[in-house]
Amino acid sequence: MKISMIAAMDRNRVIGKGEGGVPWHLPRDVARFRSFADGKHLLMGRRTFEEMKGWFTNQTPIVLTHQPDYRPVVGRRAHSVEEAVTEAFEDGAAELMVCGGASVYTLALPYADELLLTLVDAADSFENSVVFPDYLTDVEWETLSEDYFDADEENSLAMTFLHLRRLSPSSLRPGRLHLI
Repeated sequence: MKISMIAAMDRNRVIGKGEGGVPWHLPRDVARFRSFADGKHLLMGRRTFEEMKGWFTNQTPIVLTHQPDYRPVVGRRAHSVEEAVTEAFEDGAAELMVCGGASVYTLALPYADELLLTLVDAADSFENSVVFPDYLTDVEWETLSEDYFDADEENSLAMTFLHLRRLSPSSLRPGRLHLI
């Protein structure tokens, strides 16, 4: 099973505001997210899950939380990345896609096989900015595709869609969880 991560970030790796939400509205990026997430198991933190209510029409969300009694209204919960991987694997998922927030990205990065990044042409800074982990340190990635888009009437900022694949094996494979 492949583990991928999808995120939009600016040049400072900012992915969100401290009080919640993303600092931009880019329909092209939203469409990309929806196309990649369609039919997949999605791993996200509780706050991200609650911010994305209504998005889950053809996905299986797995909500990562430390709250033992938390029950998502759709999907299921997990208390670790390893538990989420196990659940997705046992469901027969071909891919588990990590959708945020920052702490979930940090926990899942060692296991990621691919990154689907939108690099937004901005350098935002907010009080308590939420940032994507440093994905270039200690890991080598191969660029599978890189597509640049100018700003336009619907998308106020230019952006680059970047698809990276890890060159060295990731840390977690279902076989290591004794599932095979």
